[in-house]
Amino acid sequence: MTLAKAVDMIRPFEGLPHHETAVAQLHIAAGRGKRELHQAAYRIRNAFVAYDYAVSYGKADS
Repeated sequence: MTLAKAVDMIRPFEGLPHHETAVAQLHIAAGRGKRELHQAAYRIRNAFVAYDYAVSYGKADS
């Protein structure tokens, strides 16, 4: 996985808090190798998906 592809994975969540921090974490992971970048990209994407779901579900419930 390339850094560009990893950043594209989290691009849909650009408006969410801590997006810039996530991109910085991907840059750091890219320096540690492809495996670390791959793991970080999926971990960050899953965290954003969970956050987005929680926020959306909470708004729909109100």
